[in-house]
Amino acid sequence: MGRYLLGIDNGSTVSKAALFDIHGKEIAVAICKAETEYPYPGWTERDMEMLWRSTAKAIREVVAKSGVSPEEIAGIGNTGHGNGVYLLDKQGKPLRNGIQSMDSRAANVVTEWNQRNFHAQVFPFTVQSFWPAQPNALLVWLKKNEPQNYGRIGAVLMVKDYIKYRLTGEITGDYTDMSAASLMDVRNRCYSRELMALYDLSEVYDALPPLKRSSEIVGQVASAAAEETGLAAGTPVVGGLFDVDASAIGAGAINLDQACVVMGSWSINEVLTREPIVDPGLFMTTLFADPGLFLTIEGSATSAANLEWFVNQFCGDERAEAKRRGLSVYEVCSEEVAGLPPGSTNIIFHPFLFGSNVQPTARAGFYGVAGWHTRVHLLRALYEGVVFGHLSHIEKLRAAGANINSARLAGGGSRSPVWSQMFADAIQVPMEVSDGNELGARGAALSAGIGTGIYHDYAEAVQAAVSIVRVHKPNPAHTPIYQARYAEYQRLAEVMQEPWEALSKLG
Repeated sequence: MGRYLLGIDNGSTVSKAALFDIHGKEIAVAICKAETEYPYPGWTERDMEMLWRSTAKAIREVVAKSGVSPEEIAGIGNTGHGNGVYLLDKQGKPLRNGIQSMDSRAANVVTEWNQRNFHAQVFPFTVQSFWPAQPNALLVWLKKNEPQNYGRIGAVLMVKDYIKYRLTGEITGDYTDMSAASLMDVRNRCYSRELMALYDLSEVYDALPPLKRSSEIVGQVASAAAEETGLAAGTPVVGGLFDVDASAIGAGAINLDQACVVMGSWSINEVLTREPIVDPGLFMTTLFADPGLFLTIEGSATSAANLEWFVNQFCGDERAEAKRRGLSVYEVCSEEVAGLPPGSTNIIFHPFLFGSNVQPTARAGFYGVAGWHTRVHLLRALYEGVVFGHLSHIEKLRAAGANINSARLAGGGSRSPVWSQMFADAIQVPMEVSDGNELGARGAALSAGIGTGIYHDYAEAVQAAVSIVRVHKPNPAHTPIYQARYAEYQRLAEVMQEPWEALSKLG
């Protein structure tokens, strides 16, 4: 049996392949750009053939870079962004461009559903909110606007299922991704003809892919895929999983009442429970990769991408300093923020540059800026604003019954000790930071390790392959300062709702 595991991660902008040994150590990583097309306002799509080529290239590069013989790879797991939809026709060919999870073409479908209180009818099946990029809304949009394509649908896939199909030739879905797609009866762990009829999507019921466990072997690398990727034909491929599950597993957050907080493009805040949390006000409850557990997720596009924008626009001095010292510009920013103690600025920042969990028209803003403030004061407020955005989601989870005793912090922002400490102080639980960078790919690889018999289950996989590098305990002296600032953050969000609506009409 091989001693290495391959994890593939298809996010919204890149295709990534990472090779790990069975102790979870990253041997090599390769990243290839996967271009997004914007044919109309609100549409985000990509050519499915291009996506496969970028993934195959990343796999070829990681194998070459690692120096590992392809025959030494015991198994392959893959993950990718949830929702959107990637369709095959009845001959197994890509039907049209894949639709990504930031797409908003079906916003009118969701508006119409909300106007007729449709949510109350489907929520008992889906236990999640509506949003425009889910397959349910996109399929309804396609039926109305692209009937010729709708009539030719042969398979309804998520992004990682399409890549899995290109690797193996097998059409399969998995419980984690499909339970997040509002196409399943989540509590009964199955598809529902009744639910599909409620959506008026009965015609595509048979195009829903067979459901497999994330760690279940669903096929082997086919000879054509082996030629394109450099993998060994016959290498086992497992069912794969939704990227939020993969990140939690890669970070080691697999215990009941343990939260996983992911700071990336999205603010992802998730908690594992034995029984599903059923609350119409929450974002979504899904099936977890570990059978028998449920994952409840609160999220919005309000996290570390705000810092990336700020650094690109305003931090030329920090970039120059980083280059001079051979550091990341984000390390320099963290050092600057660490130099300002909590409560040293009265600026409040709303992290709504790319979306909001308050209302669709909400936008980012710095409040309380005065002439004596510096760029570092703004940076500190931005760090805090991102924390408060996460905290608003954690509060909703707690109000719905989640008992959060500890948390694993993941995503790019977790590399900053000062930011990690802010999370501990504001959320008031210890924040554990795991080793490794490619946590999603590692979660996918560990699933392959279970399927191929290297590990017995996720608990054994995490024990073998994940270690904690830092723990940030809440500082009781800082918590009241953050609570007072968070109260103002929330109050500003409330009073800004009418102005945001008016501002959206000015442009």
